[in-house]
Amino acid sequence: MLPELQHIIPYIQEDKINDVSLTLLLELISNPSIINESSNVDQQILVTRVITLLKSNHSITRWKATKLLTVCLLHPVLLLSSNTANAIAGLVKILESKCFIANYENPTEKELITLKSATECLGFVIEKIRGKPTLTREVLTPKLAGIISSLIDVISLVPEYSLKVLIQLLVFNTTTFRPFGMKFENTLKRILNDGENLNKLSPELRSLIMKSLAYVSFILSREKQSEAWKDNVNNIVLELKSVISIYEACLELSNDSDYIDKFHQLPKLPENLSSMNFIFNTLSIDINESPIEIFKVSQRIEVLTELLLSYIEINSPTAVSIPFGHLILIGQILTSFNTNFTPVKSDIRDISTRNMIEKSVIQSKLSGIKILNSLINKFQFEMYPHIYKILAILDASIPVKTINGKIKVDETGIYENEGLIINILETATEYLKICERFNDMTILGRLVESSLILKEDREPNVPTDKINTSNTNSNSRNKKQSKSKTVVSLSDLLSHKQLFINQPNISTLLTIRKFFNILITKCELSPGKISQIVRFAILDSICNIELINEGKVTNENKEIIELLESILLFPGKSSTSISVIPMISNLIGSNSRIYTLLVNPRFPLLPKKINDYNAELEKEEIEEEERLEEEALHNGTFQIPEFTEKRPVEEIEQEERENKRQKVDNISEKLTTEGNGFVFNEQSESATEALNEMKRELEKEKATGSSLSDKIIESAEVAEDNNMVISEVDAEEDEDDDMGSDFEMPVINVDDD
Repeated sequence: MLPELQHIIPYIQEDKINDVSLTLLLELISNPSIINESSNVDQQILVTRVITLLKSNHSITRWKATKLLTVCLLHPVLLLSSNTANAIAGLVKILESKCFIANYENPTEKELITLKSATECLGFVIEKIRGKPTLTREVLTPKLAGIISSLIDVISLVPEYSLKVLIQLLVFNTTTFRPFGMKFENTLKRILNDGENLNKLSPELRSLIMKSLAYVSFILSREKQSEAWKDNVNNIVLELKSVISIYEACLELSNDSDYIDKFHQLPKLPENLSSMNFIFNTLSIDINESPIEIFKVSQRIEVLTELLLSYIEINSPTAVSIPFGHLILIGQILTSFNTNFTPVKSDIRDISTRNMIEKSVIQSKLSGIKILNSLINKFQFEMYPHIYKILAILDASIPVKTINGKIKVDETGIYENEGLIINILETATEYLKICERFNDMTILGRLVESSLILKEDREPNVPTDKINTSNTNSNSRNKKQSKSKTVVSLSDLLSHKQLFINQPNISTLLTIRKFFNILITKCELSPGKISQIVRFAILDSICNIELINEGKVTNENKEIIELLESILLFPGKSSTSISVIPMISNLIGSNSRIYTLLVNPRFPLLPKKINDYNAELEKEEIEEEERLEEEALHNGTFQIPEFTEKRPVEEIEQEERENKRQKVDNISEKLTTEGNGFVFNEQSESATEALNEMKRELEKEKATGSSLSDKIIESAEVAEDNNMVISEVDAEEDEDDDMGSDFEMPVINVDDD
């Protein structure tokens, strides 16, 4: 038996709520039977007491009240009560008071948790009311101004929770939100601080801020929202172009004709940049005083890139015209930055400054790769004509070095810029996915080499001169000095090197598996590359044998099993390749549908056409004869065939009698010659009587003058009238008797009767 609501209500007050577990109260109140079977008075008392708890002076009590209110409003009967407006007002007061936080820079944990819970509860109530006309008109709309203002005030304290609610209000309640648009936009820009605080924010918060900035810039326009959207995107493109041009003072970009062509294809910058409506303040950089200021350029490019991509990813309420070509150009320009081809200017001689510039260029390159990756995910078919050029740019972004006049992939550069290489491989994978087949491996060679490098374990890289110095010093010192920390650590590195080996992390392995899977299924690889990929796949699956032990595809082992199955389906064209089917069988063969299909094919049998040439010729001849006969009958030239003269009946009867007499004589002679050697039994006596009966019939025929042929003729004449009936009955009986039979009926000889 469930308790009644009147027995639960006494605990919904500040002095009693701590006596009962909050989990138990939430579980009881969430039960529909307890609420629906209670009286209206008890329901009103429950909601009233929860609202009273929202006004408590203790943060923990207010936090419990928000949880109780969320569960109460799950029931429609409580949501439709008159106290819902008072509940919203209580939540707004919590946000307006900010839980009485004194120090905004270092707030206490209790107050922050209470603010987060109140914001979540307010968003839940708004979501439950949305779409219900009466509740929206009577309860929500009068409170919207206070709700929006209070949520904007607490953005700096609980940004992730408040922005989720504000975005929904911005989209669905645009008219009410319009007076707060400027305040909201300035608050968001203040959080970003011209992009300097971007890396301090979590990825989810960064996405929410960029999405909010994109929405508030055009959705509050009273008319022509699509034109406002396009103008804002063009302004971001121009601002990006102006920031990119700063690198011309540091890099030898004037010698790069490809960069110059693409840069001039972008919208032209105005002569007076101060007249432009830039989103962020202008940059002020002096690398002579502080080389680290060059990173302001890459930071500004990063924040503008994310804002530009947020305009594309949001769902605008009206149709918009996307400057697709400009987006591709910006992505290609940023991704093409490479200090190997466009080095730092020679007049910058400070090594630390040159290193700072190269690092800033790599960060800007990463922003360009993000643009290309976002475009292929959003506009697959539109990006298809640009696949070849983009893949070539990605391949050229891999670090290389020259050894004995040959250009090879730089392993050290790969490990130092692992994040960049992973993003390059992910983007290349997405572009190869939309191809049916990609056989030009000349623009994928470095990508394949870099992936093969990243899959290997990393040994510690310690200069040999330090080890030699340590060993020399240790020999010259006494035993006590040789046990110093430096010598001990280096000796461990020499004797137990395997303990210092670093393996690729999970995200790196996941990207490499996806890339290898696409390479095997889409590209024409050399036997050496296929062998390396197969080796990686087998060793990787053995290391993760616990994940694939059952052979069932899950989120954790999906890429491992798909790679093994792709190796089965695409073994390569090399005649010297070694089959790995037995190894894959031991790993996933028991439950893999691909493996079982290859080992036990279950394809349907193809239809078999039988071409009987002779039968077709005979059919054609018969049809030709029938056609000629029809023509002859129509023309009156058909000739009736001549029959041979009919033999007299007497000759036929005489011949039949002679044949019967000869058969009887032969049988009697055989019985006479052979009957002496055996004893007659009942069957032999019956046979003798049958022969005697046949003799008597012959003598009778001679005496009466009637023959067997006359009987046959008479029976034929009698049955002539009933021929159709007999034939139909016989046909039905033949079908019934011969149904499913494989033998033929023997020919009946009438003469034997």
